[in-house]
Amino acid sequence: MDVIAIDFETANNHASSACQLAAVVVRDSQIVSEHSWLIRPPRMFFSPRNIEIHGIRPEAVREAPTMEQVWCELSSLVDGQVLVAHNARFDIGVLVASLDAFDVACPALQFTCTRTLARAAWPGRSGYGLKPLGAWLGIQFKHHDALEDARCCAHIALAIEQLHQRDDLSELEAHLHVTRGSYKHSTISSPRSMRKSRGATGATRERLTTDRYGFPNRRRQLGALDANEVIAAAADQKPLSGKLIVLLGPLRGLDMQQSQQLISNLGGHCQSHIEATTDYVIACGHTLADAKQIVHDAPPLDTPNRSTRPDSSHSPGHNPTPGIRLLSERQFRALLPAGKASASW
Repeated sequence: MDVIAIDFETANNHASSACQLAAVVVRDSQIVSEHSWLIRPPRMFFSPRNIEIHGIRPEAVREAPTMEQVWCELSSLVDGQVLVAHNARFDIGVLVASLDAFDVACPALQFTCTRTLARAAWPGRSGYGLKPLGAWLGIQFKHHDALEDARCCAHIALAIEQLHQRDDLSELEAHLHVTRGSYKHSTISSPRSMRKSRGATGATRERLTTDRYGFPNRRRQLGALDANEVIAAAADQKPLSGKLIVLLGPLRGLDMQQSQQLISNLGGHCQSHIEATTDYVIACGHTLADAKQIVHDAPPLDTPNRSTRPDSSHSPGHNPTPGIRLLSERQFRALLPAGKASASW
């Protein structure tokens, strides 16, 4: 893999207010050089919020070069190279705006995003921010220092490359169904995930945007759940630890026994009927409206035999306040590692 990982910090909420920039050069899947600059923004206004995030104050950059001056050095590094950043749309936007503030034209660029790649490489994780991903991969770094962040971004890209055994970025993007971003003709096109779909005329590829859980905004029928994939993605984690769950039917692709076993493997416990201690009621095979009626018609929840959890330390006779959540199967699978990725769109 040959890329240049970049990261910006800004003085305020204006994209042209770059105050720190770093570039980490990766050649043949190895970090070969690192570069970092403090930058004096066009306006020396530093918002308290931004100072709180990165710790850079106006006095630190008062004698620093402007973005116009930094570009003289940076341009030779990025010329003809593919850039990579975490949440790359932000960093490319800062680069373009910071150059424009000095009437410097930004050349055409190609770039990719480790956040987008990570979503495709490790589906089902609860968070894809730089800090949680870095911690999960064992990368030690100081968040919101441009050089530390750019280095972490490079290591994430290399980890994805190693996982999928593809050292060519174009091949890796194709394998993960991710399109590369670009800047040209004053327009930024962000990297995007792609999903393959098959219609009556044969195989096609459709560009999709996703919601916060990774589901396409245009919802389609939920596919079968791969229990082995979910368990493998969970590794040693127990995402349902201590949760008491009532299934109104089996999960798609599994029978009831397999569904209950999967929940048990993930640390949960299946109940045969709704109790005061129930955490989740999963509307498998039912609409939410029908499931609400089922919950409504359940026997009263204040009977003595429903007062405590199996592993609870509550005193005898104490009735916990019911806090039952009714979830569709889609919502429930969004809680599981790789659960939502098992859907077919």
